[in-house]
Amino acid sequence: MFFLLFLSMTLLEIWVLRTVSDAITFWPTLALVIITALIGSSLLKHQGWSTMAKAQKSMAEGKTPAFEMMEGVVILVSGVMLLTPGFITDIIGLLGLIPLSRRYFINHILAKNAAKIFNQSGSVFIHKTNQQPHQPQNEKKRERKDDAIEGEFWED
Repeated sequence: MFFLLFLSMTLLEIWVLRTVSDAITFWPTLALVIITALIGSSLLKHQGWSTMAKAQKSMAEGKTPAFEMMEGVVILVSGVMLLTPGFITDIIGLLGLIPLSRRYFINHILAKNAAKIFNQSGSVFIHKTNQQPHQPQNEKKRERKDDAIEGEFWED
């Protein structure tokens, strides 16, 4: 299945490049492919750093940066699409770098695959925070005071 998709996309890209080249000649077509790759790599760098900053902010707040990690994957795939010569892959890659369409892609992927991901019998997701919000402060102090540490000690 993947091979057929790869083959059909390659043939479609060649057809589009040939059609554009016939319309505006070879050199402007080549220039367009190079310009879209340069613009895409610039956007890739900017969006990648932005996503990294959001992930660090989430971790500093004690949250799991799951959405930011998904954004990173979409940005990575978009970067690969932009480096592949052709107009169709460039359009898909640029859509993956625009925050609004990237959120749409991620929400669509999660909605389509959530049942597969979270309903597996062996999967476990644990998120630990520094404080448990449902526990009063006086119980936290009492719990820490009652903790016992067992060990051995000897002097030389």
